[in-house]
Amino acid sequence: MTVNQLEPTVRTWDLVVAWARMWRLHFVPFSLSAGLVGMTAPPAGANAASIVIGLLFCTLGYGVGVVINDWFDREADAVNAPDRPFVTGLINPHIGLALTLTLSAALMVVAIVVAPTLALWSVIAIGGHLVYSWTKRIPMLGNLVNGVDMALFTVLGAVAVRPDAGWLDIPAVTWFQTALVAVTFSGFCLVGYFKDIEGDRVAGYRTLPVAIGTRASSRIAVIFPVVAVIAAGTAAVAEADSASAYAEIVCWVLLIASALGFAQSLVTLNRAPETRAYEALVWFIRATTLFFLSLGALHRPTLFLVVGVPMMVYLELTLRATQSSRQA
Repeated sequence: MTVNQLEPTVRTWDLVVAWARMWRLHFVPFSLSAGLVGMTAPPAGANAASIVIGLLFCTLGYGVGVVINDWFDREADAVNAPDRPFVTGLINPHIGLALTLTLSAALMVVAIVVAPTLALWSVIAIGGHLVYSWTKRIPMLGNLVNGVDMALFTVLGAVAVRPDAGWLDIPAVTWFQTALVAVTFSGFCLVGYFKDIEGDRVAGYRTLPVAIGTRASSRIAVIFPVVAVIAAGTAAVAEADSASAYAEIVCWVLLIASALGFAQSLVTLNRAPETRAYEALVWFIRATTLFFLSLGALHRPTLFLVVGVPMMVYLELTLRATQSSRQA
């Protein structure tokens, strides 16, 4: 019997699934909804090409970030997520990272031609991924950096519809939306740390749950969605005179739904941070997507209703499909 006969055969479908998992395609609604919020900004020279490139950045950008993070986190993932493709060997980590960065670079080249400001902000976003990989070892700073970096999807969305504007010529309302997205993503990152405590300790990552314990950290996690929801609700009230009644209704329905989702997540986390961290994270993911949709619905209610329903269905189906690994 030869060595090849002893080695298990890797099916083509297994490789397809591995690449899909590596890029976290089940999280497309996360980054895409954040990007669509930015696209509610007043247009300035918007064209089909810039919008398509912007949508591609927002659709695939989350995957680029996690591939970079997974490459740095291989030691921790060997404990926290032993079935991830980089750990199992289904995908060579260096090849996976190289191909991802090559595809990103190709998209940036197109962006340079179509909308240079899009290319610039995408480079800033990738730089943010690297900064996060270096700051994850510092309690609280890591998840804040990650939250701000992921919030750049909202900026990318705005720049996609404003290619003729300067790279910092972004409306105040978009910066406000970006800030709320950053707060929410920071909370998502913190909640995600709870399921990874064992591996983070091994890798030397002093995330907040590792540094100060799960009880104190779970209470701090409450702050992020509470601040975001209150700020969004205050903004909706302030815009009641300028927004249509229809937009206000859609916004409030989605905002209340997201608040209920956040409540379920944080109650679960605070009751059992050691044993039900994954369930808490799943609820936070649902609530975060609904929250982003509510931000956009205040300005484009029909659009966010139309895209929101299939987006939430896709998210739910893919969360269930990946539930067995208990990893996001």
